[in-house]
Amino acid sequence: MSDGRPANGKDTMRRFAISVAAISSTLLTLAATAHAEVEAGSSNVPAVSGQPMGKVAVRRGVQGPGGLFTARVLLLVNASKDNFGKPTSLAPDLFYSVSDTVQIGLLHTGPMGWQSRPGFGLCLTGTSDGCPKVYNNVGFDFMYGLLFGDFHLSLHSSLFLLFVPEPTGVMWTIGLTGKFHFTNAVALFFDPQVGVMLSHRDRYKEQLFIPLELQFQVGAAASLKVLSGVSGQLSDLGNTYQVPLGLGLVGNVSSNVDLGLRFSFDNLLGHAFPGVARADARSIGLLLTLRN
Repeated sequence: MSDGRPANGKDTMRRFAISVAAISSTLLTLAATAHAEVEAGSSNVPAVSGQPMGKVAVRRGVQGPGGLFTARVLLLVNASKDNFGKPTSLAPDLFYSVSDTVQIGLLHTGPMGWQSRPGFGLCLTGTSDGCPKVYNNVGFDFMYGLLFGDFHLSLHSSLFLLFVPEPTGVMWTIGLTGKFHFTNAVALFFDPQVGVMLSHRDRYKEQLFIPLELQFQVGAAASLKVLSGVSGQLSDLGNTYQVPLGLGLVGNVSSNVDLGLRFSFDNLLGHAFPGVARADARSIGLLLTLRN
């Protein structure tokens, strides 16, 4: 979650350049689709495989097929030096695919998805162990599928209510979620979003979020993910950018259930903050996905 620090007056052109770089990376990926099998969204998007739901997950897209309900429940545990488990939080995300191209959701993770840090959602460890409040945030999610096939691309927008810190912040995010399939077993997932503050703009500033996952199918029922990305305050990105690096493993138990685990260094490659070594900030995420 943003620390809400005010901008320090950095050149506006720097903000513009960063935004252009993020958009350009998406456009470059779009250009790569010239040699891929891609089709526009429709009321009846073909299945990506004949496998049961949950199998060959890397080959699948970024939205569920029409009529699918998905609950993604994350237990987020602080694994930082001298603060293991402080805080620990439970962040359930609920999604419903209204059609093959429209998906809505209720979120308790942040724009970084399952790389969100402990403290998001329902904080379980009390005020003395890193939880200013029990219920820290909620979000409303919308996705509209634009492209399907070897390159999946969806318009992605969310509205977040951030209860910590006070006063409550309201943030609207807009961006594109996509997955480029290099092969049937290797894909790059990306979800760049710009967060625009709609309340208390004198205190809370616009944010950039770019979660990335390099995904490998290591068996029909298991996928390995290299997790990274970047986040920070747009107006002062050079002094606030954070770059995590982690590994995630997700296994399909049945057509209705997935289990997963990730371990991340939350800012291994980002800006070094005073008094905090890059390798000291760590977190664990335990994942349970239910489908119906």
